[in-house]
Amino acid sequence: MMKRMAAVFSLLLILALTSACAAKSTQMSDAVPAASQERGVFGGAEASAAELELPAGSDGAAGAPGAERLIIRTVDMSVLVEDTDVALGQIREMVTEFGGYIADSNRWLANEQPRARITMRIPAEHLDEALDSLRSASIRVEHESSSGQDVTEEYYDVDARLRNLEATEEELLALLTEVRENRGKAEDILAIHREITSIRGQIESLKGRKQYLSQMSALATVTVEIVPRSQPGSVVQRAKWNPLVTASNALQSFVRVFQVLVDALIHILIFSVYLLVPAGVLWLVVRAIRRRQAKGAKSE
Repeated sequence: MMKRMAAVFSLLLILALTSACAAKSTQMSDAVPAASQERGVFGGAEASAAELELPAGSDGAAGAPGAERLIIRTVDMSVLVEDTDVALGQIREMVTEFGGYIADSNRWLANEQPRARITMRIPAEHLDEALDSLRSASIRVEHESSSGQDVTEEYYDVDARLRNLEATEEELLALLTEVRENRGKAEDILAIHREITSIRGQIESLKGRKQYLSQMSALATVTVEIVPRSQPGSVVQRAKWNPLVTASNALQSFVRVFQVLVDALIHILIFSVYLLVPAGVLWLVVRAIRRRQAKGAKSE
C-alpha cells in the first residue's frame, strides 16, 4: 500500500510540473518546432503541423512554402464624398454584401456639415474588394494606412499547449478514479481535484485565445472617416445693413442700460436705510461727548 501511494504522489508531482510548464507565456521564439517537441514529451506522440486545427481559410504548416498564414489585418482611411448620409448607406450595403458587420458608427456636425466615422469587420478574403468599392464610391481618398499582424506561430503554440493540457487532464481524471477505487486518503483526492481545476482553467483560457486569434484573422477591421466636400451654399453669408434693425437694437440696448441704472439706484436706497441707523447712533454719541466736554470747559 505504501509503494502504491508513493507512486501516486510521484505521478501527481510530475503532472503538477507539467501543468506549470504549460502555464508559460503564449509567445515563443520558435513556436512550431517547440510545439511539436512538447507534444512528443508530454502527449506521448509527435504532433505534426498537419494535426493542428487551423481556422477556415488556413491550410498547411506555418513554415511550409506557399501556405496561407493567419494575419490580423487593420485598415484606416479617410475619404472625401459628395454626401455623408448617402456614403453611409452605400457602406452599410457593401458590408452586408460581403458578409461583414458594422462594429461602430458615429455621425456629427462640423461647420454645419455632417461627418461620420464607421468601423466595420469584413471577411479577410473580401478585404481587397471592399477597399476597391470604398475608393470608387468616393471623390478621392484623403488618407489610407494598413497593417498586418502575423499570429500563425502563436496559434500553433496555443493549439499545441491546449492538446498537452487536455492530455494532462485525462491522466489526472484516470488517477482520480484509481485513487477512489483504492479508497485513498481524502487529502490525495483533494490535491488531484485542485490540479484538475487548475488545468481546466488553463484549458478554457487557451480555448478563448485560440478562438480570438481565429476570429480576428478571419475578419479584417476597416475604419473609415467620411468627409463631405464643402458646398458653396454652406458658407454663412454676412447679413445686409438694415437701419430699422439697427434702431431696434439701439433701443433695446438703451432700455437694458436704463434698467441697470434703476436697479443700481434701488440697491443704493435699500443699503442706505441699513446705514442710516448706525450712522444716527454714532452722531448722537459724538454729540453727547462734545456737550460734556463743553460743560467741563465752562466749569473750569
